[in-house]
Amino acid sequence: MDTMLLVLELIGTCAFAVSGAVLGITKRFDIFGVIFSGIITALGGGTIRDILLGNLPPAMFKNYIYLIFAVATCILTFVTARILKTKFSENIIIIDKVNNIFDAIGLGVFTVVGMNVAISSGFGDNFFFVIFLGMTTGCGGGILRDVIVSDVPFVLRKRIYAVASIAGGILYYILYITFEQGEIISAVAGIILIFALRILASVFKWDLPKAI
Repeated sequence: MDTMLLVLELIGTCAFAVSGAVLGITKRFDIFGVIFSGIITALGGGTIRDILLGNLPPAMFKNYIYLIFAVATCILTFVTARILKTKFSENIIIIDKVNNIFDAIGLGVFTVVGMNVAISSGFGDNFFFVIFLGMTTGCGGGILRDVIVSDVPFVLRKRIYAVASIAGGILYYILYITFEQGEIISAVAGIILIFALRILASVFKWDLPKAI
């Protein structure tokens, strides 16, 4: 399971790094800005989680493999966009849809990974804390990214985002802790539910109710 978690974390890191880098590119950031945006998106949520758990320094400062994967992914995304320039600009709508898929993957993976870290740290009996840390790990990086680019965080204004994370997190917790179905089955089920809800919300324009 440790190997699986590492693989999942690296997949989530790359997925969120692409998401953050693409946003930086569309905001016309330079290469440093694109890399910084990608790193914040990919590793920000996990850093917040580790601080809340008291795991200091956070994982990104103890194991550089996450940082290396994030930076490499951002550079690759930047170079690809620079080479394709005109095509990138002309197909921004398609790129946005593809980027949304990467974002959905990252959200699912990091929600489950965050919960697993909380459970492994001895908080398995604290349902709310485990779910909260899962949601924070999944959404935290995106919130930090949006604040940096002066946008209202996506999670607070559009589509079903945090709700998808919470729903998948609850499913993972029930399967793994309540019914003891095993980490792998529970993790896959949670990730699939989060991914499905995010994609469906994007396709069918699902939003939570607003007062005005």
